[in-house]
Amino acid sequence: MSDSTLCSATEFINNSNLNINDPFELGYSSISVAYYKQANLERGQGNEALANALQLASDICSMAINPSSPNDPFKAGTTYSDGNTIQRSAIPDDLTNEQLDFIADVYTNITDPMIRARFADILWLCASPRKVDYAQAAIESYMQLPIDPETWHPDIKQCWERCVQLARQTKDRQKIQNIESILKIAFEKHYSDSHFMNLWLGEMIGDHHLLRDDLTRIAEELCGHGINLLNSGNYWQARDHLDVAEKFFRAQQEDDKWLNCLLLSAECFVLEGDSQVTNNIQGQMAANHSYENALQTYRKVPKAKRSLYAVNEKMVSVRDKIIETGHNILDEMPVFQLPSVDITDTVKASIEHVSDKQDLNHALLYFTAFPSPIYKDLRSQALESHQQYFLSSLFGNIHYSGDGRVTAKTPALGLDYKTEEESEPVIFSKMTQDFQLNIQFMVQGSIVPALNQILMDFRVTKEYLIQLCELSPIVPEGREYLLASALWSGFEHDFRNSIHLLAPQVEHIVRICLKNNGVHTTTIDKGGIENENGLSTLLKHEQAEEVLGEDLLFELKAVFTESIGANLRNDVAHGLLNDQSSGSQVSVYAWWMILRLVVRSLFDSNTSNVE
Repeated sequence: MSDSTLCSATEFINNSNLNINDPFELGYSSISVAYYKQANLERGQGNEALANALQLASDICSMAINPSSPNDPFKAGTTYSDGNTIQRSAIPDDLTNEQLDFIADVYTNITDPMIRARFADILWLCASPRKVDYAQAAIESYMQLPIDPETWHPDIKQCWERCVQLARQTKDRQKIQNIESILKIAFEKHYSDSHFMNLWLGEMIGDHHLLRDDLTRIAEELCGHGINLLNSGNYWQARDHLDVAEKFFRAQQEDDKWLNCLLLSAECFVLEGDSQVTNNIQGQMAANHSYENALQTYRKVPKAKRSLYAVNEKMVSVRDKIIETGHNILDEMPVFQLPSVDITDTVKASIEHVSDKQDLNHALLYFTAFPSPIYKDLRSQALESHQQYFLSSLFGNIHYSGDGRVTAKTPALGLDYKTEEESEPVIFSKMTQDFQLNIQFMVQGSIVPALNQILMDFRVTKEYLIQLCELSPIVPEGREYLLASALWSGFEHDFRNSIHLLAPQVEHIVRICLKNNGVHTTTIDKGGIENENGLSTLLKHEQAEEVLGEDLLFELKAVFTESIGANLRNDVAHGLLNDQSSGSQVSVYAWWMILRLVVRSLFDSNTSNVE
């Protein structure tokens, strides 16, 4: 943003108030575009100083708002690559002192509250010395923004959240009370043209810990809306309301009420599944997914309360429906085979495999249905290769990392070996190396092309993945957000960050899985200190194959712990991954593998050992 000459404050104020007015259908994006067009118009007429001021306003309004951050609430609205470098739109740090002084001169006389709020907020963030008057002006302007279904999205909701953040940051209790009063009145309205406005307001109230004395009444209202939606057959809308009501009742320790919401939510899944059952695979898949969600919801009922609400009987009934629809799906689902050589055909087949699905759930089921490694097949291939090329086993191998370190050594077999056990390290090394080649072909030919197709067909949000992890029986309680964030990074093609979140969570998933099957996962040292074992030790436990299965056990070793393999857990733990290696094909595969485990755990209730 260059230090161009700016017009007078009066000239800008008059032009802005005259030409930049509601409605702003796309929030600040619409305002930015309106300023940009007006700037071009004035520049075309030779009014350079006014055009510069209007362009400045356009840049400020182009910033995306991040209300949860007190220190970095505005970020670039767009980023893009010109082939060599990453380009972006304006951010607050681009603003010069001259431009900030100009905004300080004009903001109080801007009539539109949305624009005035943004200008004041930028001043509070960037001007030095910091003046609380700017924050108060931003709060008061944000509080003038209308609350109704048509304006709530986009930006208005975030503006109100930013308003709360500013009031708390400046410790203005009166402003917080005023905000609560406005939100309370808005929540008590009946929105006949929107099933969700009360829900959206309830979510915001809960997320920002507002109206604590009214939470029970708000929860009762949301529960009532949920029951009405359930009775009218709007099952997913009903669940959304019941879930928030359940959260509020829990916070108020209203045990009977939150359990009632939980059971009603489970009933929604069951009824939805019953309505989805058809004779084709799509209907069976949809119903199976709904029944699995119902089962996971029933599992949230404390065991001490299950007999009171006949939950165990309901779980048995749902399990029967899961098994029935699961068998029907497997009977109908085609087997996907990777071509042996032609990657062009593989790419085409992979894209077709995930295309034209009715919703994201089905697309992910197909996406995670690409063949995973079969231990017996890999071992058979390694043995055949060993027998065919025996001489290569007579010499040991040294394995190097990308930075030149010796990471592993495969021993020489020698001419006098007598037992299969002696050849096992060589066979396992060959299996692992062959699998690394398979990973490359699978990532290039199947995973990435199919992922791109899914992202073309659907929007994948972090909230969706959090819900997926909450429902998955393999995701330990309290790790849903972390694992969902790792998976979401992959859908953003940010596998570098994904693997750093993913690796430690995989270790914990394995640990909990073994613990739940009676395996001791700790070691007590000589001083009596009990330490948790790392992933390598966990996977070498004598019961690991029984619990995980030989296929998954080998896959986890080859990707996360074996020095001959990718050894991602070690590299992540010790900071050995750089910008290039962290985004490698094996990181992509690791992301897909864990997504597969999460998704398939919902698809087949028999695939998980974690209750």
